[in-house]
Amino acid sequence: MRSNGVPNYPDPNSNGAPPKTSAQELGISGSQLQAAQRACQHLLPNTSGSFITSFEQCVATSDCPQALVRQAMTKMLTFARCMRSHGVPNWPDPTIGHGGAPFFDVTSHGLTHTQTHSSQMESKFRECQRVAGGAPILMG
Repeated sequence: MRSNGVPNYPDPNSNGAPPKTSAQELGISGSQLQAAQRACQHLLPNTSGSFITSFEQCVATSDCPQALVRQAMTKMLTFARCMRSHGVPNWPDPTIGHGGAPFFDVTSHGLTHTQTHSSQMESKFRECQRVAGGAPILMG
């Protein structure tokens, strides 16, 4: 935001959420604030695209904002615990990949492609994604 014309834009709160401020409080016009928000929207984990869309963009570009990585790790850890409790005891916790995005290194934990793409596993994925609030399932 600061590099897009809002020099007094405050830091996010301790949860990583952007501050709720008005253009007047920031000493700029409404159109300046809107332009900066549009320019920076893709950096936020929960803006008009979804979290999954932002995560997919981070994976594709290897440009993962830390707030997005933290949110993905939280969701993915919940997902991993759920998978283990649903009968997949060797489901790994997520790790950070080469491009900065978290992923599940399932092959190093003895899970095969056939296992992870079975209909039984797909139903567990759906259930655990629901439990974890839309965790991404990026496997390697």
